[in-house]
Amino acid sequence: MDTIDFQPYEKKPSRLMRWFQVSFVVLLGIVFTVGAFAIHYYNGIQETLNNIHVPLSKDKASTSTLTDGHSFSILLIGTDARAGEKNGRSDSMILATINKEKNSVKMLSIPRDTKVTYDDGDIGKINGSYSKGGAEGTVSAVEKLMNVPIDYYVTINMKGFSDLVSAVGGVRVTNDINLTEVNKKFVKGKIDLTGKEALQYVRIRHEDPRGDFGRQDRQRDVIMGISNELAGTASITHFNKLLKAVGDNFTTNLSMDDILEVATKYASVRNDVETLKMEGEGVSIYSEAYGFNLYYYELDDKSKAAATKVFRDHLGLSTDTTTTE
Repeated sequence: MDTIDFQPYEKKPSRLMRWFQVSFVVLLGIVFTVGAFAIHYYNGIQETLNNIHVPLSKDKASTSTLTDGHSFSILLIGTDARAGEKNGRSDSMILATINKEKNSVKMLSIPRDTKVTYDDGDIGKINGSYSKGGAEGTVSAVEKLMNVPIDYYVTINMKGFSDLVSAVGGVRVTNDINLTEVNKKFVKGKIDLTGKEALQYVRIRHEDPRGDFGRQDRQRDVIMGISNELAGTASITHFNKLLKAVGDNFTTNLSMDDILEVATKYASVRNDVETLKMEGEGVSIYSEAYGFNLYYYELDDKSKAAATKVFRDHLGLSTDTTTTE
């Protein structure tokens, strides 16, 4: 087996498996959970999913290949758009490939400050691709960066954390470091968060010595908390609030049929999840537009190529990393 130049996150495998599960549960959990209780909920779910369905320009009108159990890729995008903003920026990006034949998942968190070259030739951070072109722009930027075709995307507005947490009546997380956001202190240990507190918690960046990587961990922990609540009776009690939270804060090119296919045919992949991390280093580059140096995270070429090879192999594509399919 080839040696690859990236390292998995130093987390327990069960935690990694749960993160992939809850990433989907946030969007699909209403289908998974409610579907087991009453068929009359179907119409409400379908209406909500129709409202958040935003296809990409490259999407085909034909029936999804998910019906054949094919491998597919998905990009999970957390955005920071405020009220009145069309796009905002992407706070977090997670690329995942799903292979039903191998019953496995490969996934990678892409740092928001990753240096990229936009289609117009400008150098920027990959999170700026969302403000330039929405989900379409971010999908294109990640495809270009990783040389991996992306079939599906899901976006969640960061306010969605607050709305979802409120909808399930609050969440409990384990905080591993004392933190402060404005006038709110989050002490180390198990803490209970309201919707407003959850949004503050996942936005902390500068006080955490881990920077963006620490914020990614907190975002995952809050989503895991939401998932735990969805698995309980709160998912029924607060059904209407959950639907509204999803409808107000999510977009995806997954159709209702796609979601049902994933829920029914791909559940077994959750038992084998590998999380990858590309190596890189921080660099400072002068910006003529701002008149001062800006921080970027520059990926190591060898590490990036190794990750690309893993993803393309998992999708059953050529592992030639110099061409895009």
